[in-house]
Amino acid sequence: MAKKPRQEEKQTVLPVSIRLLETAAAQAAASESGSISIHGSEPGMLLLVAVVDAWVQQSMSVEFRINDGTGRLKARYYITDRQLKDVEGLGAGQYVSLFGNVRTAPEFHFAVAGIRPVRTADEVSYHMIEVVHTVMKLQGGSGTAQPKSPKTPEPKKLESLSNGAIPASSTPELQTPVNTVLEGAALRTAVLDYLKTEGDGRPEGLEFDAVYTRFQPAASASVRGALDHLVDAGDVFTTIDDVHYSCV
Repeated sequence: MAKKPRQEEKQTVLPVSIRLLETAAAQAAASESGSISIHGSEPGMLLLVAVVDAWVQQSMSVEFRINDGTGRLKARYYITDRQLKDVEGLGAGQYVSLFGNVRTAPEFHFAVAGIRPVRTADEVSYHMIEVVHTVMKLQGGSGTAQPKSPKTPEPKKLESLSNGAIPASSTPELQTPVNTVLEGAALRTAVLDYLKTEGDGRPEGLEFDAVYTRFQPAASASVRGALDHLVDAGDVFTTIDDVHYSCV
């Protein structure tokens, strides 16, 4: 009798952001089951890339806080003598790549199974792109951004915008009147809505120049300040570089 081939278990490592974990924990607290679900399924091994905010090393564990631009989270790493080399040279202010699971007891935190320092700055941007790519794939998409009909002004229309004319658009409710300069909370809300609408399906997000041009005659410093405020609040994060923005 022929033996059936042994089925090997596949351990999937899911790239996530801290904001995704916080949202999943909040949904779990509001549900009857109380179990954490990410993208509709119970999470396995999770991957984070973040900067260490604080670092306290004890005899059998390391407790620290991490920040990936979308939120902050407490992490705990139980170490043995063999794992001491994993944390040598690590400390506050350093970017790290870490994998593990989320735990809700005694408090919500990330239980680290492995950690290493980030080798290049590109790892940070690439990780966020992988997070967006995974969300698109697991929520029913093909995982590849489909080309969309452009809604943003074309180059010739950008010239007319700088001269005071309003370009044509298929979404007139997003147009900013020429004589109206948005500021403060109104500008932040409009920028966030614009990133959600125009950044949909673009893992790299929108470049600052496109956002600034969209909200002229607001000053460049005002638009930059609105984006910085949204980044600090965790509503927006930078993607492939410091001038491309997307929202969670």
